[in-house]
Amino acid sequence: MAKIGLVGFFGWGNYGDELFHRIWENSLGQVHETRLLHDKLEYPYFSRPAVDISKEVDAIVIGGGDLVIPNKISPLYWNKAWLQRPIYISGVGVPTWIKHEAEDVMSRLRTFFQHKNVKYISARDVESAEWIRKKLTPNVEVKHHADLAFSGVYPPARKFDKPTVGISLRTHRAGSDPTVLLNACKELQREGYDILNVVMGTGRTREGDLQVARDFPLDGQIIFESESIDEISSTIGGLDLLISNKFHGTVVATTYGVSSVVLSSTSKSRNLYRRLGRTPLLSSATDENLLQKVRLAKMPISEDAIRALRLEAFEGVHSVVRAVNRDFPSSF
Repeated sequence: MAKIGLVGFFGWGNYGDELFHRIWENSLGQVHETRLLHDKLEYPYFSRPAVDISKEVDAIVIGGGDLVIPNKISPLYWNKAWLQRPIYISGVGVPTWIKHEAEDVMSRLRTFFQHKNVKYISARDVESAEWIRKKLTPNVEVKHHADLAFSGVYPPARKFDKPTVGISLRTHRAGSDPTVLLNACKELQREGYDILNVVMGTGRTREGDLQVARDFPLDGQIIFESESIDEISSTIGGLDLLISNKFHGTVVATTYGVSSVVLSSTSKSRNLYRRLGRTPLLSSATDENLLQKVRLAKMPISEDAIRALRLEAFEGVHSVVRAVNRDFPSSF
């Protein structure tokens, strides 16, 4: 049994990242001893030198999430201390909408990705994989697969008493004009839908997201919050429709077969919806056509497409597990 260090945005309570952490615990953690390498939730993230922490594990898995950012670099993810150990980079994304590439950042990323101890690289979509190949030119193959969260094991969908549309807001977009989204929600209420404002943050993230939900000026909205990511997932799965500012709200809704209108059309959302043929559902909180897109969202998601995403993400997870097992055979 090897000691595997996990590196990612784990512990802050961001829904998607906590899903990733659980996936690693339920896969690598069933064969090896896993531990988070950071022990603080604020810079510099470590109470001891990272070089000493790195020496305490046999290998390091980094990912998933949009961790490859061309204009800033985090010592949590791309710390040169990690390069003392074999590195497996899995399911990372690149926010390719960021056009400014800071040369010092790009140089450090290249140095990391080209290091001889980087044994495995995969990205969450083909666009991110192509960017990494072109910009960072690593010495190992760059694979790509669906977002790792599509491989998750999710609880049964919650049963609602009334038709229910979920909305998901987030703190860094809290200052946007709510009028268009507000009017769409009021129209849905007139049509007999409950509006459930789903707080997808837990832990440290929860309070900020909860305040954004409370501040949304919709009379009669129902706010759902929980410290359990299973309860959050089950709630998403029981919706008739989700209008989401959070990518992994859309990912999990899609996994359940629930249609989602995307309010935050980032690179990862565009890439996913392009693949699913659902780009007309990309929107924003100020999109004057939002209500029409909500109507359009009633078109079902292909079960074959969902199955393909899940199988691909499952293979993405277990290709890392196989690579680690190959390099560190279990004594079981």
